[in-house]
Amino acid sequence: MPLSHLADWYVPAELQALYTESGLTYAQIGAKLGVSVRTVGNYLTGETRPKLAMAAKFAEVCGATEKQAGFLIHVISQMDHGRIVSDLDERNIFIIERAEASYGDFWKWEPWYIPGPLQIELYHMEALAGQDEKPMEQWQRKLRRQIMILRRNPRPAMRFLIGLNALQPLVQWEWGQDQFTKLLEFNRLPNCEIRILEGLHRGVEHSFDIYQPAEMTKAGPAFVYVEALDQSRHIEEAIKIDMYHDRVNKMWSFGTRFGGCLNDWVH
Repeated sequence: MPLSHLADWYVPAELQALYTESGLTYAQIGAKLGVSVRTVGNYLTGETRPKLAMAAKFAEVCGATEKQAGFLIHVISQMDHGRIVSDLDERNIFIIERAEASYGDFWKWEPWYIPGPLQIELYHMEALAGQDEKPMEQWQRKLRRQIMILRRNPRPAMRFLIGLNALQPLVQWEWGQDQFTKLLEFNRLPNCEIRILEGLHRGVEHSFDIYQPAEMTKAGPAFVYVEALDQSRHIEEAIKIDMYHDRVNKMWSFGTRFGGCLNDWVH
């Protein structure tokens, strides 16, 4: 598989995010890594790509989590070998985090669950119980994504298309109304809209996201993120992105604007 333009964008974008979150200066990071300030700057702009050991050290110095550092090293390793392959052990969720922080326009289609950035803690901890090895760590990541999206200025254009099946179980939980209220709050945000889709739609049984730069200078290339039981991958070919975009536009036209109260959606 040819080298990925998205991965080429992701590495410096992730290093830049780690640097920003660390609160350290170029000089402090350079001293810990044993490299010059200029070299640190080159890593952050993508002028040069750090070797695996250097990337691991950079992540450690900046306080990255084990999984965050592991995925960064995974991507660099594949780039060094001239390929990018997605698999179950290395889901591309960290690329999604960077895209949510940088891109100007994105769609999210989720047929069965409330999308991650729209969840409340109890939904993650109870409704999704058993799906994550470290549920609190995963929740902290989702919360970080949510806060980051809310703090963006200007805010991206966000469209969330959610299957009705994702809403109906909420009535069974004591906190179901709180989760519904969280959706209402997001739906009232500028540049954000949620629609609910009822029924089956052939060929889109699995969730996917579409990210487009929309003139955001820090964004990477347009891509689709697809997650299924046996794989998680990003798609960069323009013709395939158009195919997903056409499909979600058609589904969006069938969707119902979100609002009202929870009982309106439970049959």
